[in-house]
Amino acid sequence: MSVAAWCHIKRAERFISLPNAHGDHVTLSRPTGHEVTVRQPADYAEITARVEAAAAAPGLGLTRYPIAELDLDLLRVDIRAQEPTAARLAIFAGTHGDEPAPVVTVLEFLEQQLWARSPSVAFCVFPCLNPTGYDLGTRENADGIDINRQFARDEVPEARTLRAAVATDTFDAFLDAHEDPEEVGFYAYAFFSDSSWPRLIVDAVAKKGPIISTPEADEHPVEHGVVAHGDVETRDERFREYMADGEWPLPFYLYDLGIRDFMTTETPGMIDLATRVAMQHAARDRLVDLLTAARSADA
Repeated sequence: MSVAAWCHIKRAERFISLPNAHGDHVTLSRPTGHEVTVRQPADYAEITARVEAAAAAPGLGLTRYPIAELDLDLLRVDIRAQEPTAARLAIFAGTHGDEPAPVVTVLEFLEQQLWARSPSVAFCVFPCLNPTGYDLGTRENADGIDINRQFARDEVPEARTLRAAVATDTFDAFLDAHEDPEEVGFYAYAFFSDSSWPRLIVDAVAKKGPIISTPEADEHPVEHGVVAHGDVETRDERFREYMADGEWPLPFYLYDLGIRDFMTTETPGMIDLATRVAMQHAARDRLVDLLTAARSADA
């Protein structure tokens, strides 16, 4: 075992996780003894019920997009800004069914009304893009298709429905929340007009859990927890090259719609769920703060 890998494991060991009597995941932070409980939904039916309940709050609107082939709905929650709107942020979770932390994070965001900390931001939230994959606990949907390679076309029902749901939206930025089941440290794909943002976001996440220390993630070079893609011009060239093969993940579709500020979070699936959820919250909150400050300064 390398020194870097050993250090990753030792850092992760600061947290221990165990189920309580209700089946929830309880995490104890060893240095503080602080207990955190998260509720992972059993299936998409529970996700739907919890979203419906949370969306009943004032200022929230729930839209259902029927997926006829699956006999269920894709859910979208819009949250109006409580003050003059400085920015609009879209949040996507549950693209892969074996990555539960983003789904749990979004549910907490809605149920605990965490959006209220950012009154000048309007949010558009998609809690789970892959309902059948979530129920099966698989990366792919029930047909064995990775929907995160299908957003260039309308052939796959989940991708087709999402494409139509956001085709006319104008977001200032978006957050595509994921996990890497094989990692013990956080990393992100981050593309912002301000090149200082990725590091600031990773610094915030580091206060909640371990950051990747290896030089590569998913066969890409990593610097300070961020997959490196060079300057804006280089990034755009690479995106166009990647997009030429037609196997678009969701960010490529949104990029094609003209959105240029975004990030994909990758929490480490090898550590406990509650810590991963805390890391997802930290990434979102720091992004929201940076986005709000930047848009307010431009006003």
